[in-house]
Amino acid sequence: MSHLTSLEWWFLFPICLAVVASIAIVAHIVIRKFLGHHVSRSVSHAAPLMPTLGALFAFLSAFVIATEWTAQSSADSTVAHIAAASARLSWASTAPGANTIEIQRAISADLTYTATTGWSELQNGNELSLVENQSYRNLQKVVRDSAYSPSVSTPASNEMLAAVDDLGSTRRDLANAAGRTLPTLLLIVLALSGIVLTINSVILVVESPGRSSFVVLSVVLLVAFDLALLLVLAAPLRGTLQASPKPIESVVNEIDSGFFTR
Repeated sequence: MSHLTSLEWWFLFPICLAVVASIAIVAHIVIRKFLGHHVSRSVSHAAPLMPTLGALFAFLSAFVIATEWTAQSSADSTVAHIAAASARLSWASTAPGANTIEIQRAISADLTYTATTGWSELQNGNELSLVENQSYRNLQKVVRDSAYSPSVSTPASNEMLAAVDDLGSTRRDLANAAGRTLPTLLLIVLALSGIVLTINSVILVVESPGRSSFVVLSVVLLVAFDLALLLVLAAPLRGTLQASPKPIESVVNEIDSGFFTR
């Protein structure tokens, strides 16, 4: 599954179209060869099935695509949350008595890792690298050492600890999102419903070549594009549509420019 979801959309759409079209062509040849004089009877059975099969495929594809789009949006929100938690921690580090420079330097280093090497690791399936790397451990240590310092007030200490904990939990959410993909069984069920709809449409027009063929063509295009779109959305950090680290990079730029200062 990961091999399919990592492909670009301009490659996925032609592949799905070629597969579904091949199935339609093979089905046409087989039906003409084996049904013989029973074709007319088969057409009469296929016609009532088209609305039911079409509705079934539409329901399944709409449900799955909506689910995957929600997961994609959730990954984007998680990245934005990491940026917001980092900004909150950066402001909290300006409290009197806190080691502001060291904390913000640690935040910048950790976010830089997350947006570069860590992001590549997530795309390659190594989710643990995001929560087990040295820059993240150093960030936790620097923040907690400063928060527990007697020179920092209790409200400021609580704010720093809450922000760094929020950042840590959100990072794990991003790692979980990166490891998520479309269940293979769900894709198989949707593909089978599309194949059955395609074969039924072939039976429906097997005796009416020419203009009636647009029915099969429409079904082939619909099934192929639905399956391709599903694969495009199936992996939030791989493939064509994926979450972007730009919100994280924006916070790094703000820290490096001295925006978070007293």
